[in-house]
Amino acid sequence: MKNFFLNRQIRRIEKEANDDFLQILSFGARCYPTKELYHLLQELHFQAQRHNNHRRILFMVGGTATLWIALCFLFQSLRFDPGAYLSLAMIPVSILAFSVGTVYVNLKFSSVRKARQIEKIIVEELERRKKDASIF
Repeated sequence: MKNFFLNRQIRRIEKEANDDFLQILSFGARCYPTKELYHLLQELHFQAQRHNNHRRILFMVGGTATLWIALCFLFQSLRFDPGAYLSLAMIPVSILAFSVGTVYVNLKFSSVRKARQIEKIIVEELERRKKDASIF
């Protein structure tokens, strides 16, 4: 049992050590080469774009709850009970899908929440390097 907890801690530490954005937040961008900083900046923009696309899809999934409510009223007025029960059962499914999806996306793109701060750190480091290079 001790090995399980130790291995889990080691995996967590390795995961955090491999996250370049977390490293930049913790220690700054001085230890990264310029080419890699440009690459990380592009990767940050790409991840932010993917995060926004996933969130847009999740909001559409969550918004379907209102559609299910409207369909439930429609089926109820048409006295089509199986459709009313099905649409009524789909309301919590869409809300649950929205909630679980939101938690998953926030865990998967955890560094995107601090994207502005990371971008600021990288841009400041790149500007500092430009100034240093212009001296020579």
